[in-house]
Amino acid sequence: MTRWTGQWLVAAIAGLVSGWLATHALAFLTWGNTLVWLAATVTLGLRRGTRRATTLHLGVYGFVTGLSFMCFGYAGVQPLVTRLIPFAIIGLVCAVGAIAAGFVAQHVRAMSSRRETTR
Repeated sequence: MTRWTGQWLVAAIAGLVSGWLATHALAFLTWGNTLVWLAATVTLGLRRGTRRATTLHLGVYGFVTGLSFMCFGYAGVQPLVTRLIPFAIIGLVCAVGAIAAGFVAQHVRAMSSRRETTR
């Protein structure tokens, strides 16, 4: 397994675990789960790597988190298979949000490190 595959796999597993935890173990947090997801996103966003690799890792994490959260929490009458397209669209929105949050975290870190070097 290559280094890149391992990092994508870590991002996907982290997203799967985040989605499951939000619907089961941390369900009492309701909107507080967003803060847990944000902390994981910032952690992934601050990892060393190229901009492209970071974008892909954050996108994978966000997509898998959103999709797994919707799938694990689904309790509708229709079969889950009929809901996969709308859930995948929600996953894409989560991927965009994760990429944006990760890059904001990188920007803040870069600004603080520049500030420290000028002192």
